[in-house]
Amino acid sequence: MVSFPLSAVKPGKAPTSDLRWVDLMAKTITSVSHKEEVTVEGLKMAGEDYRYQVVKTLCDLPWSAETAISLLSVIKDMDLPKEELEDVIHKVKEVLKKVDYQSVPPLVYHLVQVVHSKLPHRVLQLVINYFNKQDLKMESSQGQDHSSDIRTEDLMNDDAIEDSKKTDLTEAKGTVILHLTHHAQYNPALVQDFLKHMRSSIWLTERLVTPFNLALAFSLTSVEKFQDKILDSLKSCLLKFFREEEQSQHCQWLRDAWASDCDVRSAFITTVENCGMGWDQVSQGLVQLACGLLESGGGTKGETYASQRAVELAGLLLPLIIKRQPHLIRSVISQLSCFILSSSSPEQYIVILEKLVRAVPLTVLNHHDVLRETLEYLEHLPLGAATHLLLALNPLLKMNIALKDSLMIILRKMLFSRKIESRQIAVRGFLQFLKYFRVMGTLPSSQASMSFSSSLSSTSVNVNVHSVFNSSTNEALCLELLGVLRRCFSQQQEVKCTLYQGLYEVCAANPHLVVSVMELLLQHSRTFMDLRPDALNPVQLKRVVQVQGESVILQEPLGDLLSALAACQAYYHKHRDLVAAADGENDEDNVVSVLNETCSLFDKLIEKLSGCDLGDMGINTNGDFSSGSAAGKKNLLNAQVMATVFDSLLEYIFLTKKPSQETVPTVLSLFRSQQKIVDLITEKNQRPGKKGEGSKTRGRGRLPSKPTAPFKSNLSLRVTADILATTLAEEEGQDGEGANDSIRTVLGNNHGFQMYLLNVVEINLSSFKGLTRLEREKLLPPLKTTAKILLEECIGCVGGPDASDVREVTRLRQSLNIVATIMSIFCKHFKHKLEAVLKDVLGKTEVSSLSVLLHKIAKRCRKMLLRILHHKERDSLLKDATILVQMINTVSQSMDYNSPLLREVQEWVLQLSKDQNFDNPALTEALLKLLFQLSDQVKANHSMTWELAQELHSKLGDHKEDTEVKSHDKYSVVTEDSAPTVLGVTLIHLDTALALVELVVCKMRASLSAGGNYDLEKVEQCIITKCSAVISGIHEIIQSALPLGSLVDHTLTTVTKLYNALSSYVKYYLDLYRLRSHTQLSEKFEKLVKMSGDLVSGPVYPMITYIDTIQRQVSDMGKGTKKGTVLITRAIKESKLIPSLIFAVERYENHLITLSRKSRINLMHGMKVSTNRDFRIMVSALVEDIEGENGEGENGEEEAAGRKNGNGVTNSPTSDRDSGDEDRSVNSPPSSPDVSSSSKKHNFKSSSSNLAQKRKTMSQEHKGIAQSQHQVSQTKKSKMSLKRK
Repeated sequence: MVSFPLSAVKPGKAPTSDLRWVDLMAKTITSVSHKEEVTVEGLKMAGEDYRYQVVKTLCDLPWSAETAISLLSVIKDMDLPKEELEDVIHKVKEVLKKVDYQSVPPLVYHLVQVVHSKLPHRVLQLVINYFNKQDLKMESSQGQDHSSDIRTEDLMNDDAIEDSKKTDLTEAKGTVILHLTHHAQYNPALVQDFLKHMRSSIWLTERLVTPFNLALAFSLTSVEKFQDKILDSLKSCLLKFFREEEQSQHCQWLRDAWASDCDVRSAFITTVENCGMGWDQVSQGLVQLACGLLESGGGTKGETYASQRAVELAGLLLPLIIKRQPHLIRSVISQLSCFILSSSSPEQYIVILEKLVRAVPLTVLNHHDVLRETLEYLEHLPLGAATHLLLALNPLLKMNIALKDSLMIILRKMLFSRKIESRQIAVRGFLQFLKYFRVMGTLPSSQASMSFSSSLSSTSVNVNVHSVFNSSTNEALCLELLGVLRRCFSQQQEVKCTLYQGLYEVCAANPHLVVSVMELLLQHSRTFMDLRPDALNPVQLKRVVQVQGESVILQEPLGDLLSALAACQAYYHKHRDLVAAADGENDEDNVVSVLNETCSLFDKLIEKLSGCDLGDMGINTNGDFSSGSAAGKKNLLNAQVMATVFDSLLEYIFLTKKPSQETVPTVLSLFRSQQKIVDLITEKNQRPGKKGEGSKTRGRGRLPSKPTAPFKSNLSLRVTADILATTLAEEEGQDGEGANDSIRTVLGNNHGFQMYLLNVVEINLSSFKGLTRLEREKLLPPLKTTAKILLEECIGCVGGPDASDVREVTRLRQSLNIVATIMSIFCKHFKHKLEAVLKDVLGKTEVSSLSVLLHKIAKRCRKMLLRILHHKERDSLLKDATILVQMINTVSQSMDYNSPLLREVQEWVLQLSKDQNFDNPALTEALLKLLFQLSDQVKANHSMTWELAQELHSKLGDHKEDTEVKSHDKYSVVTEDSAPTVLGVTLIHLDTALALVELVVCKMRASLSAGGNYDLEKVEQCIITKCSAVISGIHEIIQSALPLGSLVDHTLTTVTKLYNALSSYVKYYLDLYRLRSHTQLSEKFEKLVKMSGDLVSGPVYPMITYIDTIQRQVSDMGKGTKKGTVLITRAIKESKLIPSLIFAVERYENHLITLSRKSRINLMHGMKVSTNRDFRIMVSALVEDIEGENGEGENGEEEAAGRKNGNGVTNSPTSDRDSGDEDRSVNSPPSSPDVSSSSKKHNFKSSSSNLAQKRKTMSQEHKGIAQSQHQVSQTKKSKMSLKRK
């Protein structure tokens, strides 16, 4: 019965159509296998052996797709052991190469049933490798260029065939994934093996991130038990890949050692496209991963490159998924809403929601109830996040009346909330309605000033966006909103500030509301003005600042009110034609009246306040200005209000009036009056110094080196940039050029006025980090203007011939610092539009390369830097040079690493470090960091680390006083004074290099188990080259007389990292011997091991002894003092670092010994095995004690040991070395303090035994100690006390 089915699949015969034998075959073979002995053709064998012979025979026969499916269904019921299953899996692997795509799913299904829980990892690996190879084959066939002599008709046929194959392959993938997912529901071993596959591939992104792997992983997330583990593994792999991508952009060595060809973006896009064929289970997992990636983009960690790339990937995937599978939109919106409401930094989630609204607005609107629930919790969001959310949903408000009405009601409730921030959100929401629901004509001012209650009747106004404009409905809506905002005049001053700051943007977006807004503001400003001729101060401070008992309240932010009024009037004058063209039906008389009254208000304020004294303003110069009393708070608020009023008047002059010789005196007069207020508050707020110290006090009375304003300026960055452009920029080819030169001469040379403007810019830049994305976008135009003006100013003036003018040097330094900060903002926050931004800043619109633009900035910085370095009085300008070097560092990081311009910058910086000596630690550190960064970007291997280490060894000297060090003067930047700074930078670079080495070694170890075509010989060559350079540098450093302090800690840490990296490299070879046969060590690796022993392991213990000795000497000198306490604390810290270093050394040597046994090559040849303990055994003292014990009793021996004060055992953090070429032998006097007499007594025999066990791997140099101990144990077996600390 068994022979019949075997004959049915013999070669040369087609399988019979009657396959009823299949049902009997498994039963018969299983029955025979249970027999203890069977006879086959006269041969006796066990039943299991016969079954193995049958399976082997079946596997040797050729299988068609139909036969393979039938046989696998038979084998499924045979319960084969793992060895026989391996043959079946191998046979299926051969069959898969010949069958078409449609036959693959049933084969995989039956194979999974055959294997079940015995070898699921082999099936997974077979399926993954098969589909990945098919994808590569499909991509290569599509990428091949067709020959030009092929007819168009043939090409169309070929494309149709390829499309058909691709469709069949995609369907086969989906079916196989469905089979595996279904099997995983009741067989957890399959998911566990897949998790192992993912974790083993976490260092090899190209192995894990493939379309089939991703689809399978997302599908397996349907198994809830393993869902989080799968998603976490994918997220970790992606973040690790993004971090490596960032490192490779700044390191040529890493690009050469391990060039990653993984295209994460295209792999995910392909997976999303395949999801359109009904892979619902894959889509759900993809959505969950995208939300998980968004979580990595929040808070401070969201500013890293890896987090930003993760958020970008999630922002790409979610809209694509929704477009192909719209039924997932509700789940996505719900998750985004939960994240927005619960996250402390919901910015990235709102960005994704905004993309979804723009990509599929109608699909999102189908679930507007979810959005409405989110808006109900709007008041719980931060102000910036709530504003961004309203802006993201704004397109939907124009499409859905119900959603708009719901939001209007929510905002109306929030306007009367107890929380001030909720009221601010409501104001911004209404302002957004005014901006985006535009009207055809300006509203009549009488209607604009209607009461709030009469305007509520129009809440159900419908906005028909399908027409171009609906003037009547939009007018009614704007009428309502202006009535609502009118009620804000009775709110807190924070709410009013929000209103005033947003009204200009309303006028710019909806120009037909300018006059209405101006009239609204003008009517409100009359409450706080006294414009009578006999009034000295037109500002009624009693109404602006009110006292209620012990509390003082700022009732009106008058400066913001006047600034908003001035900005609206300036916009009207600038766009008069645009506004007038649509205002044909408007009341011209009313418009003229509003404009005239506004101009009259500002003219009277300027006239009365320019040159006004403090007494005329109502400010008591002898009054209390402390914040501890009600009177002091009132005086402070009065002064603050008047200062902001002066800011608004300056803003009005520069916005509405063309600068002329008549306006310059007015500007300076207003500025001087404002400075009187600032000087008064500054003087009142100064704390007196300690009694008797006078101006030399170092206590609380010490004045700040840089004057600071007592309160924030009211000037906006937009206006400040325009003022800087007016006072500093050179405008050629315009009328009145002489007048403009006069203005620039007067205002540009006024140091106080220029410093005030620069302080305003610095204050705005300091708060840039906390702004939302939309707020940053609004500040981009003034930032470009400021950068352009100040960069030109610095290029012309920095490093000028006269460096004795301290005020001018301070102004230029602050300007340079602002330019550097703005450049950093451009490169960090505006990467996507950096080229366009730099074109505007440099005025080079014809340049089409970002690297060229960045190089131009670097060249200008170089020009200023050389001017400073060749200046006669350069010491006072070296701070400016440091800023310039940091700016070059910023722009060079954004340059293309393949650009020859970057190499040019590196060569120039290298030459500068060789030629110049700065005697400035900050400049030296900045220049060397720049040099290391540029060298790593353009060169895979450079000798700069070793050369600088030689320079350091030469300047610091050797820690052995009798050793002479060869002098090296290649780098002028390295001097005895700058050596500690250079050492710190060099150690940081060594740490970075070792981290990269460990990264590549981890990839190599992962590639061993993963297989694949990796050029490991090339990678190993790169590692050996890098390690050799690092070892050479560390060799010079650890022989130097290191300065006591943090540099010693850093050095010990770096050497520890070196041994950890070397241990990881040795583990790679251990894995190689474990996984592969016929493995041989490379000669370069053996040389590297010998190099590590000669150059590092040898000098490291003398370095530890040197550190210990110097530490004790300094501690003894400073004993009992505060400095001595600090040194003792540092000694405790170093005592923790040294054992870590010793452990790393011994672990490295242990791995080498293990590798020597496996390779049968003595890698320890020439290396001296060293030990380090809490005590040191002095052999000579031990022998003397034993000899003395022969003539004395046990008590006498203890007395003798007491007289010797523990010479047999002493505490020491150093190692024992017996080599003759070492300066310190084991018989040298101990460097540690004496052992206390309270130590415990130990049995000498047991101590010798334990010591022998610890030193089994000692080299021949330590045999003297072991022989001495053996001799003692044989001659005297009595007890002896060893004292330990």
